[in-house]
Amino acid sequence: MNLLQRTNQAWKAWVFVAMLTVGGIVSLLQGFLYASLGKELAIPIAVVGIGLVIGSFIFAGFSIVCPKCELKLFIHAFRERGFLSWFSWIVEQESCPRCGHPEKPRTVGAKRKTKGMKRP
Repeated sequence: MNLLQRTNQAWKAWVFVAMLTVGGIVSLLQGFLYASLGKELAIPIAVVGIGLVIGSFIFAGFSIVCPKCELKLFIHAFRERGFLSWFSWIVEQESCPRCGHPEKPRTVGAKRKTKGMKRP
């Protein structure tokens, strides 16, 4: 289970993806339908699409945070992991890179069984 699922923030990542997708599609469609829509309708549709794209980044940037140290994980991922791998990093991250929240479960080693008496 990754960090976003453990802290009940996975839905925020999917809202980001949905807003980004809808904003991109709306912006693209108004470009293709500009002639049939007319200038008066096409420009507001383009503004709404661009607003959704920008709003999705703002929403995710300020809402996806570590509950312990309040590190903005989305912004950290975008800065540290680069443009092509930041989203996969944030979705797969097991713990906060700053404070380690939630603590990774410790593996318990196999206990050795001794036969007979214990040595002092």
